[in-house]
Amino acid sequence: MAATILPTAIAAAEPRTEARSKALSDVVRCRQIQDTTARLACFDASVAVLDSAEQRRDVVVVDSQQVRQARRSLFGIGVPSLSIFSGSPEIDSIDTTVTDAQVDGAGRWTVRMADGARWAQTDDNVLGRSPRAGDKVRIKRAALGSFQMIIGGQPGVKARRLN
Repeated sequence: MAATILPTAIAAAEPRTEARSKALSDVVRCRQIQDTTARLACFDASVAVLDSAEQRRDVVVVDSQQVRQARRSLFGIGVPSLSIFSGSPEIDSIDTTVTDAQVDGAGRWTVRMADGARWAQTDDNVLGRSPRAGDKVRIKRAALGSFQMIIGGQPGVKARRLN
């Protein structure tokens, strides 16, 4: 399992141009020490500093599965480019299920998904059948940064994420 260690302040920076955190660099630097006793002392000291930084949330350690889960949970939300996501594949669609659906006076639907995300219909297309709890939903990227929501195999409608 791959792991990434990020200083929290750097997590929102542009893709991988930042330096490693000092705490991690100090641990890695210990590998260059030839004397085993001195190398062990270096590792003990630098790992203690890294551990403290992680406990204070100055450094955050995440594995690749956590990155995939975060990317999926942010699908449809306009967020800045985060270095934590560099190198992980872009998500083009998600599959989930409806937990709740409500229609407004204009006939547009707002749908809550199993993961808690809420999506609102943005076009005036009419769904042949009202969305129900348990319906399968696919939301996929469409043209010009828009999204298409396909509920229960019906023709898709344009949608945007609310939360």
